[in-house]
Amino acid sequence: MRSERYCACQTVSVSLVRVVTWNVHGSARPKRDALATVIRSFAPDVVALQEIRMGQAHRLASRLGWNVVWTRKHYPLGPLVWWKAEGLAVLSPHRLRQRHTWLLTPGMRQSTFRRRIAQHVEVDTNPRTGALLRIEVVNAHLASGPDATAARLEQAKRLATHMGADTDRSLPIVVLGDLNTHDEPEVLDALLAHGLRDAWPEATERSTQSGCTSPSADPAQRIDFVLFGRTWTCRKVHVPTADAGWPAMSDHLPVVADLVHTGP
Repeated sequence: MRSERYCACQTVSVSLVRVVTWNVHGSARPKRDALATVIRSFAPDVVALQEIRMGQAHRLASRLGWNVVWTRKHYPLGPLVWWKAEGLAVLSPHRLRQRHTWLLTPGMRQSTFRRRIAQHVEVDTNPRTGALLRIEVVNAHLASGPDATAARLEQAKRLATHMGADTDRSLPIVVLGDLNTHDEPEVLDALLAHGLRDAWPEATERSTQSGCTSPSADPAQRIDFVLFGRTWTCRKVHVPTADAGWPAMSDHLPVVADLVHTGP
């Protein structure tokens, strides 16, 4: 929520909140400085990352000079190799507070990648200038695989139930994440039925026609989403053009959205 440059070419208004979602494929050990440079170039207020290890998240936040909340999803190699645990992270130059960790796959052991969670975080955007807007951010990563539609649908319904029970209806909400759903309207509809809207079709301006984010070398699927509640409008949504540099950072492209809070 501040006047600031975007990719050194655009000035944004003080009523705007810029959000980013990006699956950074942490097990492939992306270079921290490269991630930090890209994230900083977007000048975001909130960044939601998926598939990131705790150390990666904290080192990235340190490199940016930002705050971070990291939540463990699962232990790929067991709890004895705790430093390789994979999870979700929300980063911001503003103050963060962890509210909830929602388990989307009850009964699933922490040793399997099939375990899925969502983060629920509050962010005080731009408190230093007095233009304080407290927002709720949900960071989610649903089941992967072409045969996992039923699992994704169940997880989306469970996420919607948690949001209905545990979020503050007086605060504006943004849902970010890798939903792994492409051409599965029933999965997205389970979240839109909660009163959310999809930034890509709602945006006044879009950088590409498709919004596809995966795979980053030749995107063919739109599986990374920015969803927002009724008190927002979407001014612009942007997915970078694929080139040789992106696969070195992740197998996904990021999604950047400019949201304007319309109140109350």
